[in-house]
Amino acid sequence: MPEVDPVRGAVKMGIMINQEWYDELITWTPADHGGISHISIKSEDVWTPPLTVANPVKFTLLDQPWIQVNFLSNGKASYPVGDIVEFSCSFYMKFWPFDKQVCTLDVFPYGYAYNTVAYSVPGPVINTDFYTKNGEWYLDEDSFETRIEHATGWSMVIYSFRIARQPVFYLLTIIIPINGIGALTCLVFLLPSESGERVSYSITIMLALAVFLTVISEDLPKNSEPIPIMCVYLLFNMVVCICGLILVILNLVLYHRSETVQISGFYRSLVKISRCGAKIQDSTQHPDDSMKMISINENTPNKQAKRVKKINNFTNAQVVSSDTDETITWKDVSKAIDKILFYALVVTTYVPSIIILTYIAAGSDYVTQ
Repeated sequence: MPEVDPVRGAVKMGIMINQEWYDELITWTPADHGGISHISIKSEDVWTPPLTVANPVKFTLLDQPWIQVNFLSNGKASYPVGDIVEFSCSFYMKFWPFDKQVCTLDVFPYGYAYNTVAYSVPGPVINTDFYTKNGEWYLDEDSFETRIEHATGWSMVIYSFRIARQPVFYLLTIIIPINGIGALTCLVFLLPSESGERVSYSITIMLALAVFLTVISEDLPKNSEPIPIMCVYLLFNMVVCICGLILVILNLVLYHRSETVQISGFYRSLVKISRCGAKIQDSTQHPDDSMKMISINENTPNKQAKRVKKINNFTNAQVVSSDTDETITWKDVSKAIDKILFYALVVTTYVPSIIILTYIAAGSDYVTQ
């Protein structure tokens, strides 16, 4: 089972490579040797190509003295070598955790130039019959190419593996909880100011996001370029949470402001917007007074009813034309701001979230470094 470590930029897997060549010095006629058509010789007793990993985490030579080299009577040699190798891979983490990576395993004959030992790979290259699935990654495609490195003079075989991360775990443990925390950030403006828990509630949410940043940083390369969009997304949620905390504190200042301070037209307009254009009624008018007027209007003679009607109309005109500062308190202003900020924060939190997450999931593709 391959082990993929994006933090260190390494892939560890067990491989076996079968090498074949013709050795003119080891040939015989089976009829002259009792019908023997093939033999096995330890690799330390015959010449074998020193196959080496070109991009290892540490130097790896795929050669062991105890491995047998199989020879046929016509001089054809078969030399299977294998080991658990750890090779480097450059991870492109922009679309984490929906990222797709291309990793290559480069091998060459150490110490031999391409005009001495040249590799060619005929037929099927990679046999995945013994491949064991990884819980986090799945193998999407494999391929190979042969190349001559003129800078070093080596003949190289490059095996390419296209692997894609399975994002379900991160979807359940990071992305969905982050959106849930975003919902809690919005709900802070529905928490009554009288409770006295608004500030501590916001700080708790901010600390939860900080924990998520810490968890994700352990799964990302320390020198990742470009920066994963998910980190920017988490930073955005952190900024929204901090802005929510600041707005909560400022709104509490308005809530507890003295009623002797005059309320400006801007705050009055906010109250009107929050009330959807409804008329602001005078808080000094009691509903029972209106009921008494209606009752008098129904039970008095016509002349008196007309007089009561005129008085009622005059009183209503006074209510409408009275100074608005007497009908709106700072608590009304604070509640109006809470209502507006709640809807604004819902839009600010989830519209960018939907756009960013859709872009990460749809934009991820294999990038060759």
